[in-house]
Amino acid sequence: MKRWSIIFAVVFVLSGVVWAADKTFQEIDKNKDGKLSMEEFDREALRVFNEHDKNHDGALDQSEFSQIKGANSKFEDLDTNKDGKVDMKELQDAAIKKFNQLDQNRNNYLTDDDLKCSPRYKPEASPLYDIYF
Repeated sequence: MKRWSIIFAVVFVLSGVVWAADKTFQEIDKNKDGKLSMEEFDREALRVFNEHDKNHDGALDQSEFSQIKGANSKFEDLDTNKDGKVDMKELQDAAIKKFNQLDQNRNNYLTDDDLKCSPRYKPEASPLYDIYF
């Protein structure tokens, strides 16, 4: 029993490391102004998208999407045209809606405080997942 507890603890800790291994707020904030613009999110989202588009067809199928660690969104919700794939345009459309919901003061950027208002906020995860995935 103790052995299983140790194994569980190790797996839990390692999964947290993988979860948090993606880009942090500061890493996405390329111009280091303490704010994240939609352009900064787009740049990072495109990197994640391309990394997971294993067959390089310009879209993520359900299997590819499920490999994104930390994804909060449901594939079915992002696949707005119901073709069984999520392309970058569908991701961006969903992201713009979420971004605008979080940008309460309409200044076209998000701070860490803005992100904390999200019910999906997880400080240990990349803020990218609050917006895109």
